[in-house]
Parts: sequence; structure tokens; C-alpha cells
Amino acid sequence: MTFIRLIIALSLVVVLVPAIVEGKTHRSPRHRSTPTAASEPGYSFALIDKQLTLLGQQQLALVEGDSAARGDATRSIRRTLARIERVALRVERLYQHRGEPYGRRMFRVLRIRASEVGSVVERSANQKSSMASASQQLNDRILALITQFQAASGGFTALRCERGQFSCCKPKRKQDLPPGESLACRWICVKNASSCNGFRGPQN
Repeated sequence: MTFIRLIIALSLVVVLVPAIVEGKTHRSPRHRSTPTAASEPGYSFALIDKQLTLLGQQQLALVEGDSAARGDATRSIRRTLARIERVALRVERLYQHRGEPYGRRMFRVLRIRASEVGSVVERSANQKSSMASASQQLNDRILALITQFQAASGGFTALRCERGQFSCCKPKRKQDLPPGESLACRWICVKNASSCNGFRGPQN
């Protein structure tokens, strides 16, 4: 049942986030080879989304493959998680530099969730045991990572701000957070960057 929930969550990531960098509200960075502060967090949301989709495919090979396939999948998962952690750390530092602590905390939590997935994979590899014994915990950790990513990015694509307005992550109240979410955004439009009490995205 947990694996089915994970597949559903991965499907939601594919459906909800691929247009993050193409929405009318935000400038599309797909022609840039490197991110800029003005393109965040959409640029990094799109990068993480791509890696999460890849992670789902790699997990399938890890769980269902033979010994050789599991070894290849383990190495691939390590690289994928390392990419997610690098992206999250870069944006974490960006929001720290901007003096927006909620943004720093949001991407720090994403980085920690990715690290927790890696810890499960490493323990399984070091024990040289069947992945079947660790598949439930792996499912849970990946699902926690996806859930937190959706908590950060959900609603960003659909936001349509007027010219001159900023996109803004307004923190959700703790009592409004569903299970599995440590922090969550409600994406709104604000006239002034200083009006954003969470962390801001691009100006339209």
C-alpha cells in the first residue's frame, strides 16, 4: 500500500510541477545554463522535480532488480540524492543571504529529507541484505521527501500575479499542516517584497 502511495505521489510531482519554469507569472529560466537569484525558487523546484521523477524509477530497479541491478540502482540513487542536496543547499544559502529565514528552513528540511533517504540506502548496502527487508523504510523516506517538496512547491505554478507583483510563500499555520509536512507554503501575490513574511519568488 505504501508503494502505491509513493507511485501516486510521484505522479502528482510529474503533473503539478513540470510547468514551474514556464508559467506566465514567472520568467522561464529554461534557456539559462545557470540559475540566477531572480529565477528562484522556480528554477530549483524544476530541478528537484526532475530528480524526484528519476528517483522513483531508480527505486523500482532497486526493489525489483537482481543483485547486479540493485548495485547499479544504489549508485544511481546516491548521485540523484546528491544532486537534490546540492540544489537545496544552494537555495538554502540564497535565502540565508537574503535574510529570509523561512526560505532557508524550507530548503534545509528538503535537504535533510534527501539525506534521510540516502541513510536508508547506505544502511541496506552496508548490510548486504535483500532490499526487501528495507523497502518499507525506503518507501517511507522517499514519500516524506516528496510530501515536503509538494508542501513547498504546491500552488507555485498556478499563481498568476499582476505586473510588478512578487510571488510569495506565505507560511501555513502549524495546525493546517497535514501529516508529513514540517513547513508548507501558500503561494500568494504581494505588491512589495517587504510584505512577504515567508520567502519571495520572482517579480512579474
